[in-house]
Amino acid sequence: MKANCAMSFKRISCGTQTHALCLDISASGILFEASEAVEVGRALEIRTFPADRITPPITALIEIIRCTKTDEGHYRLVGVIKGIKSQAPVASSA
Repeated sequence: MKANCAMSFKRISCGTQTHALCLDISASGILFEASEAVEVGRALEIRTFPADRITPPITALIEIIRCTKTDEGHYRLVGVIKGIKSQAPVASSA
């Protein structure tokens, strides 16, 4: 699913939080852009902030598997989702 929503991530080891832009997310992975590089193999906790009210925010644990620098000086990061920590409840249609 194409996302293009705001997100944040923090390194599990030190807790430093950084803002980023989620470009694409699926059940198994995420592609996002950030202003700083993250080492391959690093564990992160991410949180998405979707612009629409249909898509719930997600907090998940990921492992970075790729980090490349863009021509604009940002970094494109790919992470494998290792586990979902929380997701907003889905409203019932009762």
